[in-house]
Amino acid sequence: MSSANPVRIRSTWFDRRAVAPGFVLFAIMVAHALLETARDALFLSRLGPGRLAWAYVAIAAVALGAVFAMRRWTGARDPRRLLVTFLAIAGVGTGMLAFAITQSRMTVFVLYVWTGLVATLVIPSFWLVIDRSLRIGDAKKMFAAIGAGGTLGALAGSTTAAALGQMVAPEHLVTIAAAMFLISAAAAFVLAPRELAPAPVREIRAKRVRPPHRTRRYTRVLLVLALISTGALTLGDLMFKRMLAERLSGDDLASVFGATYAGLNVIGLVIQLVVTPRLLERFGVGGVLSVLPIIVLATALGFVFTGGLIAVIALKLGDGGLRHSVHRVASEILFLPLSGRVRDSAKPVIDAVGQRGGQVLAALLTFVVASDAGGTRALGVMTALAVVAWLVVIVLANAGYVQMFRDTLDAGEIQRDVRIPTLNGDAVSLLTSSLASPDESEALAALDLLARRGGRIPALVLYHPSSAVVRRAIALIDGEVRVDVARVLAQLTNHADPLIRAAALGASSRTGHHRDLLVAALDDREPDVRAAAAVGLAGTPAAVADGRLDEMLSGTVEQQAALARAIGRVPRERFRHVLDQLAASRSPEVLREVLRVWALAPALADVDRLIQMLADPRVRADARSVFARTGSVGSLDRLIAALDDARTPLGVRRHLPRTISRFRAPAAAAALVDRLLREPDGATEFKILRALGRMRADRPMLALDLKPIEAYAVRSISDAARYSALAERLTAEGLAPTPGSELLVTLMTEKRRQAIERVFRAFGILYPLADMRSVHDAITSIDDDRRAVAQELLESYVPAHLRLALLEVIDQRDRPSDQSMTIYPTYEDLLAALLSDPSNSLRSVAAHHVAERKLVALRGVLLRLRPVISSDVVLHSFDQAIERLDA
Repeated sequence: MSSANPVRIRSTWFDRRAVAPGFVLFAIMVAHALLETARDALFLSRLGPGRLAWAYVAIAAVALGAVFAMRRWTGARDPRRLLVTFLAIAGVGTGMLAFAITQSRMTVFVLYVWTGLVATLVIPSFWLVIDRSLRIGDAKKMFAAIGAGGTLGALAGSTTAAALGQMVAPEHLVTIAAAMFLISAAAAFVLAPRELAPAPVREIRAKRVRPPHRTRRYTRVLLVLALISTGALTLGDLMFKRMLAERLSGDDLASVFGATYAGLNVIGLVIQLVVTPRLLERFGVGGVLSVLPIIVLATALGFVFTGGLIAVIALKLGDGGLRHSVHRVASEILFLPLSGRVRDSAKPVIDAVGQRGGQVLAALLTFVVASDAGGTRALGVMTALAVVAWLVVIVLANAGYVQMFRDTLDAGEIQRDVRIPTLNGDAVSLLTSSLASPDESEALAALDLLARRGGRIPALVLYHPSSAVVRRAIALIDGEVRVDVARVLAQLTNHADPLIRAAALGASSRTGHHRDLLVAALDDREPDVRAAAAVGLAGTPAAVADGRLDEMLSGTVEQQAALARAIGRVPRERFRHVLDQLAASRSPEVLREVLRVWALAPALADVDRLIQMLADPRVRADARSVFARTGSVGSLDRLIAALDDARTPLGVRRHLPRTISRFRAPAAAAALVDRLLREPDGATEFKILRALGRMRADRPMLALDLKPIEAYAVRSISDAARYSALAERLTAEGLAPTPGSELLVTLMTEKRRQAIERVFRAFGILYPLADMRSVHDAITSIDDDRRAVAQELLESYVPAHLRLALLEVIDQRDRPSDQSMTIYPTYEDLLAALLSDPSNSLRSVAAHHVAERKLVALRGVLLRLRPVISSDVVLHSFDQAIERLDA
């Protein structure tokens, strides 16, 4: 995270930018609450609850038609202008119905449908304006604050309706609602935020990295979620209204509904302001989405088993308190991973089809199971079943939500490990014909594929014009040799290329052919040919061969390398002592050839010498390959013992974790986990983290004791916080900077950065299915949207106690605290802490700075710490500081 671009990570429920859109939503919800209260009272008193289901079907038909028509003619129009237009139409239309409602009893049915149509068009249009005006990083932070304005508006509207319901007829509430819609249209015209400029680069990147089928699947899941959730809540709402209609007179319905909705909105407002931000922060979107269905399920089952009114009231309290606060905010957040184009196209349809389609499904179920007087309990059963399906879809939606954000961070992966398919007869014929290709790479590839699938190596390939192809073909010859191949091998012992002559002699010695040619080759001028002959004749009556072996063993680097190559063609136990002597060479050319032999025959390897080779970067990779080929428990035990041995040189020690991880066994992982918390060397500790991360990435189901990894993450978060506090305290002192103090600040900043990186690497081990490396890169970048995406992924994988502690540390850089003054009240306390820090570099620079500032009061601290210092560099820095203080 760049200090030049500080960006807050953690969010709060209040943001000044949310005031204007929050007020617009406040006005809209006041109008809607007034109209909804009047609508319900008029409908139940004049038409009765039996026709509610028909009203929902009518609303669905009209609303769906309106939405699809809107999509056809709005296109890329300004959503802000659409919102103002819809609000104006809502005001005029409601006013006309207020006049007509006194003329005809059936106009109440039209009013009910009109109210649903207005809500279908206005509310999604408002949230579309908000979506278009916010970046991802701001949206989640502001949704709760904007939603609080809506909840407050619903509360104000319901309270007003309850009060006016005692004094005026419900018809007059419709007129007041019409006026409020016109006022909200004016508010939207003045205060609604304007659309942000598009970000074409991000759109292109999203199209490239996210498969289209995944986006389509995710939007379908959102549609199903909207359908099922609305259906379940509608069933609960029908239960509530049926029971009230059965127990109250028509004259009391308006005031009762107004008071009930007011009470619900009070609960919703408290939840919106206090609960929603904390729920989102601790449990993420999936957890927040589960709150409402769990409450509805519990209350519905309570009603089914008891038949009590209190259970239905509790259900409505949960619905009214959470639907427009927690649930609405979480549902809007689900659309954030979608690109602007997809969101604009899909969201209105999902809102309309989900809301109205869910109501239709609930209405149809009501017709089937609850048409008689005793059907209220049947509605409770259907509500509980719908909620169970709702919870299942939430799991799918949350998984898709996380995957969409992962796609945003991922730049695409290349599939490297693919299984070679079984070759049929035609494929074998094709590969055989490819062996004659003049293209060397094509012929080598065909040769390797044929050999890996157990195919027969044709003798004609030994006549290939490429020396590399011929040598590779000879190396693949093993076991019983066909007559045609043996004849060609004899001819190749006279080839112009000495490596081919040597390879042919090696193959002859492996297969027991052409001993006379081996004897003749002992006097060849080329070291590779002589070595091949000497190795092929070793152990036979030709005693002269043993002398040639000794001669080459003590010869030049070229001869020693040739001898190792020759043994590689015939790796036998009798050559173990020769390989051990060659492994003592300091020449990387000789060592690489020895390691190739050990890789072919791991049983011949000297494990102790292999461990020491890890310190040599020229042969380290080859040495690791040998360990990977051995796969023996004995080799792994030796490596683990070397890691635990304090006498192992650092040059070797720092490369042991990666080597141990190559065994890919639970015992290897357990040894690395066991060492992580007690490793004194920081570089080796980091290597252990990387090794465990690779193991878990390759095998996510690898059994590990995760408690030490979590403890390590906690410790690293604490380290990052400590270095932040130290750097903050050092710069807050107000003293003139010195070279020592500036270096200390730089070191502590780097230590903090490293500690945060270690936390994410630990997270990568704990949660291998998440790409924590990409999350780390994004959350420490200066791109607000990428950081917001990274925070979403953290919420999806990492428990709250770890995630919040980490985000607090990251945020601390941008929001300095005064805790450092409490922890380190004086400058001497600060430097005493640095002198005691586990980091040797910090201790050395701190000692230099003590002398630089002439802080004599810290001389006693230097003397007290000196006997426990194990680093020669730190000891020298302490001694120099003491001498300068005494001078």
